[in-house]
Order: sequence, then structure tokens, then C-alpha cells
Amino acid sequence: MINKIYKDKNQLHIFYVTNQINAVIVYEYIKENSINSNDIRILFERDISALNVFKGMKFINCKRGFLEKIGDRLISTLSYKALVRRTIESNRKPFIFYTPWLNEMSREIVASKYCRGHVYIEEGDQTYKDYPLFLSGSDHQCVTKNIPAYKHTNYWRDDGLLWVGISEKSFKTAPMEKKYILKSFDHFKKVYKPLLKEFKTILLMPTPARLPKSEWKKSLIKMASGIEEPFALKLHPGFGSSPNIYKEFEGYLIDLNFCRSIVCNSEVIIEGEMLFHKKKLIGDRTSLSRYADLLGSTFEEINFLYGEFYS
Repeated sequence: MINKIYKDKNQLHIFYVTNQINAVIVYEYIKENSINSNDIRILFERDISALNVFKGMKFINCKRGFLEKIGDRLISTLSYKALVRRTIESNRKPFIFYTPWLNEMSREIVASKYCRGHVYIEEGDQTYKDYPLFLSGSDHQCVTKNIPAYKHTNYWRDDGLLWVGISEKSFKTAPMEKKYILKSFDHFKKVYKPLLKEFKTILLMPTPARLPKSEWKKSLIKMASGIEEPFALKLHPGFGSSPNIYKEFEGYLIDLNFCRSIVCNSEVIIEGEMLFHKKKLIGDRTSLSRYADLLGSTFEEINFLYGEFYS
């Protein structure tokens, strides 16, 4: 199957990178299969485009402006996903699309006449669920941003070309002959420079969707209770990359007299840090608990006030 994907040298490989563990796996997969950088396009979800590991590769730079926001609500042809599809199709080349699951964006792109197939790449906890594959051509409820992802089971369509993961437990319901397990993280370790060598403890701020602003400082106090400095505080990608947000959390550290601790910048990849040094992670429920175990680190769960609504 892997040979079939790379048989056509004239096609593009478009990777939809949605979070940091997904970024690690995407990079390793690209290098293991020697995909030419000129044939790669990276589409970032959220604000993780600052990841330096993708230097030298081309990005799909589409902005969700005022018109696209209106389109997302009212007119599908003006939506952000339609803009991304048009941008991809402007290359006028066949392509393979790589995505963690078939959400609205992915479904739009896979429907393109230029798409020659799609590949699923591990992203987090949902990869380890035993959700059944749904049939291609079937009328199913697409995973949408309006309904919490955990309420869906329609993640992977049965006509996927490959399911790429890091362990035999990844993608339990995928056909065995279509599963691809990464050989190692050796390529990623060559380009990622760990930034938290001196910090053994990392506090993980949960998504702001679970925690109103009034609880941010209280949550930091709760996570830091009883631990020794220095520690690093990693903000969830949902906080964005605004310098003002980082300054606000740095202000919390100063107010609480944590003078030797830091707020991680956007280039820090926690999974990457654990490839080099054993860490103790502290935070709310997160897929990082699984990867801490797989990569030889530890995770301590702290339950937050609003987490129960997203269980």
C-alpha cells in the first residue's frame, strides 16, 4: 500500500497538522518515507505554525477573515474550508491528503476532484478508541465544531489508504494491512532542540474552553501546590499566541512568587521534550498522559472545576 501512495511522482502530499503530537508524527513519517519537500504542503490547525521543525516546507496560508467567518455560518462556498480547498486546487495537481480524522475541513478537501486518497495520522486519545470505520459514500453525521468531538464516533472512513500511528494499539479498528507504525523518532530528534532541559516538572494549562478566565490563576495555584521550583508552565494551544496572554501568565508567576519558573513559548513541544529527558507532567485530563507513559515520563492528573462538563 505504501508503494501505491508514492507511485505518482507528480502528486502533492498535503498534511493537516492539528496539534503537537500530530506534528511530531507527521514529521517522522515524511522523513521515514523520503517525501520530497517540494511536494509537501502543510496546513496548520490552531496557531502551531511556529513549529520550526517544518522549516523548508511550504505552508498553506489561508486567513479566516470576516468574509470567511460569515461563510462558515451562512454560505458554504464562502467558508474557510472552501477557501482552503480552492487554494489547494489552484496547484492543479493530484494530491494525497493526510488528516487525523474526517472533520468538516478534511471532508471538504477529500471531496476535491484532485484528491487521490487520504491517510489518517495519529493525533491523540481518539486514536486509541475502538470506533468503527464508516462506509465511504454513506450518509453520516460529519464531525463538526458545533458538537464536542467526544460525542462523535464517525472519525475514519473505510477507504483510507493508511492509518499511521506510533504503536500497535493505535487505530484499533483499522485494517491490519493498512496500518503503518513509525519505526522510531530518530529523524525528529535530529531537528528538535529541547528547550526545557533544566525543568523536570511541567504544568499543563487546560484548554480555555474548559476554564473561564476567572479560574486561570486559581488553576495555576492548584497545579503548583506542593511542588518545587523551577517548573515550566505550558499553555494549551487554545490560548493562541498573543503576547498579552503570555505576559498575563508570566504576571501570575510573579504575583505568586514563582520567580524561577517560566511560561513556555509556542515552539516547545512537550512530546519532543520527553524524547530527551524524563519529565513529570501535572494537569487536567489530556492525551499527554498517554504519551508520558509511552515516552518514559510520568503524569499526575489534577481535576479542574469545569472539566466535568467535557468528560
